[in-house]
Amino acid sequence: MTAEWTGQGQRWRLLAPRDAVVITLAPGPLAARRAAARMRAFTPGTPVVLLDHRPGGRRRARRLADTGVITVEREYVALPSLRRAIVVAEDTKATLRWAFRSLVTPPPGITWAHAPVDAAVRFLRRHPLVAGWLIAGRVVVGRRA
Repeated sequence: MTAEWTGQGQRWRLLAPRDAVVITLAPGPLAARRAAARMRAFTPGTPVVLLDHRPGGRRRARRLADTGVITVEREYVALPSLRRAIVVAEDTKATLRWAFRSLVTPPPGITWAHAPVDAAVRFLRRHPLVAGWLIAGRVVVGRRA
């Protein structure tokens, strides 16, 4: 028997309530609107988890919170992506700074990609909140308002 969170792309389940309704934001400019319409059908207080695989997820999560359809309790950034998460850190400056300084490192060895990846990691260590805007992987845990 294996836990449901051990599968690739499922590690975020450790951060969500067991009975939460999972909504994956689809591609396209109307994804947030469709998610809001779907959430309006839930009873207030229903635990909800939004998964966003695309860059710019912070903006979409804030847009949903501004509509009043969801009360955001926590937001997480999955590094390097939601499908291949190695690190899932809360989207706060202190937590992301710690994650980039302690857990995130360029891959070992000398390859053609080492220098750009190393530069990106150094940049994100200095400016950790940029990760919330750039990284393609966000988990938003909240409740139907």
